[in-house]
Amino acid sequence: MASGLIGEAILIIASVIVAGSVAGVVLSQIGVFESSITQTSEAQKDKLLTKIKIIYVANSTDNDAEVWVKNIGKNPITSLDKIDVYFGPVNAVQRFAYTVGDVDETWEINGGIPSPAVWQQMDTLELQLDEDSLAKSTTYEVRVITPQGVSDEYIFSIP
Repeated sequence: MASGLIGEAILIIASVIVAGSVAGVVLSQIGVFESSITQTSEAQKDKLLTKIKIIYVANSTDNDAEVWVKNIGKNPITSLDKIDVYFGPVNAVQRFAYTVGDVDETWEINGGIPSPAVWQQMDTLELQLDEDSLAKSTTYEVRVITPQGVSDEYIFSIP
């Protein structure tokens, strides 16, 4: 009888240890899962509160186009050099790389990146697009995409 009690006691102790180990692993994974959900929620919130509007596009020279884009969202936009700009004739747009200086098929913020490099709510940014040549009577499309993935497009033609 005593040997039966000792065997049961050992099994109870072993099952308590195993249950404690399983509970520890489950609780640590819940923390990781909660962290992932929080990060995803913050990213979605940031995307929902970000909105831009291209308000006007004009060609300043035969090789340049100026694009005015307004931040109409609730969030300021950082990492301005990470903005994607696509430009070209409709159905033939191409990505323009960010640069500082006069290089063809690139874009820059007129006057360079402001300091601090934060695009505040209700501010208008002027982008300078350098193109090889802008053809008359051609319909162009410009699309601006923020680092959060929010975009706007504008279609215009040069008379």
